[in-house]
Amino acid sequence: MRIRFILAVLIFSSESFAETARYRVVWTGDPSTTATIAWDQIQGDDPVLYYGTKNVKGDLKKFKHFTKPTRNVPDYRGMNNMFVRLENLQPDQEYFFVIKDSEGVSSQYWFRTAPDKPKAFTCIVGGDTKSYGSALIAGRESNMMTSKLRPLFVIFVGDFNSGNGLPSSRWQQWFDDWFLLTTTYDERLIPIVPVHGNHEDGDKTVLHHLFDVPYQGDNKENIYYDMAFGDFFSFLALNSQINAEGAQTHWLEEHLKKYKDYTFNTAGYHKPFFPHTSRKRENEHLYKLWANLFFSYGLDLSFDADSHITKMTYPIRPSNEKGSHMGFIRDDKKGTMYLGEGSWGAGPRSTDDLKPWTLRSGAFNQIKWLHVFPEEKGKPARIDIRTVITADKTEDGRLIPYSHGVVPLKEGQEFDIPKGIKLFTTEPYGDVISFPFSEK
Repeated sequence: MRIRFILAVLIFSSESFAETARYRVVWTGDPSTTATIAWDQIQGDDPVLYYGTKNVKGDLKKFKHFTKPTRNVPDYRGMNNMFVRLENLQPDQEYFFVIKDSEGVSSQYWFRTAPDKPKAFTCIVGGDTKSYGSALIAGRESNMMTSKLRPLFVIFVGDFNSGNGLPSSRWQQWFDDWFLLTTTYDERLIPIVPVHGNHEDGDKTVLHHLFDVPYQGDNKENIYYDMAFGDFFSFLALNSQINAEGAQTHWLEEHLKKYKDYTFNTAGYHKPFFPHTSRKRENEHLYKLWANLFFSYGLDLSFDADSHITKMTYPIRPSNEKGSHMGFIRDDKKGTMYLGEGSWGAGPRSTDDLKPWTLRSGAFNQIKWLHVFPEEKGKPARIDIRTVITADKTEDGRLIPYSHGVVPLKEGQEFDIPKGIKLFTTEPYGDVISFPFSEK
């Protein structure tokens, strides 16, 4: 087990033994040729990022490229946030990097760019972490599971901390956890695609300042953007916490139209249209604005969070015809599947508000693990969706962790099902649901 993981059991204070810390790789735009590397410059001056496609084991003289930070957001949430926006990268390629500053040189880390043509990959989707108690521990279980499954990237659908997103110590803890626990045993960083949640509402510019994600127009609170690659997969990061009418819905339609010929199109936002727990209110205004657009332009999968449960729907479309419920009716051929609803770490709630078009739902900590396949050798393109249970609770409230017994996947094994993993099963479908959907 890596020293990083051993230290993880002693944490997680903001104290660090390195001059640079809290590394993250962020994807927006086209991640086959671009990526943002971010970190907290704790001490030292004049940082320079050295990078290249060869594993040079940290030897500065052997890196092909070097660059200074593109942007610096100092003294924000108690961190000195540095960002390097890398461009003109090679698709589907390993990139190794170190950071040199006035105090020395960091350890070497690496990440992989997305492919620029249809190619199978895996990703993880989830949201809702908390800052203390058993929910904090459960979130760390999901982080460690992410490391062991080594996806190409993670879509995090909002709510990074407890509270309103303002306390500096909570963000520092979140970034410590993310870096320490999602980095793989061989120092691979998993890129994150962040989405704004209601627990970031204390400062609606926070994702721009901490992840360097783009905003629309001249208002830094208008954080919604697109990420797509290979004429194969698109993701629209929407924002349920700002005005969804007008500019955002117009932007949504433009981008659904832009990507309509891609093999798979997805979108993510924090608040579900119709939560599967009575503890959360309906968000009918989002349904009225977005659901018909999703259907009209053929959105395949929709990701949400907030409710602290797991849910997956059958493919559904907006309808007021006989047999519909809450404005949706099942349509296996043309409908969108809605996946959610958080519980990366947050305490699960009761699933006491199921719908006729609910395929599966449950109350435990979980992440969605997607295996995405292009059309190949006469086999149609598909997405295999698994719900990975990362933690649960006993009847008396004790946390049951599930990451520790899972054998980490190695590079090239990303589509294997590792030993020790606990998957959510629903009869008659078993532990994997595929899109396009068909009855068993």
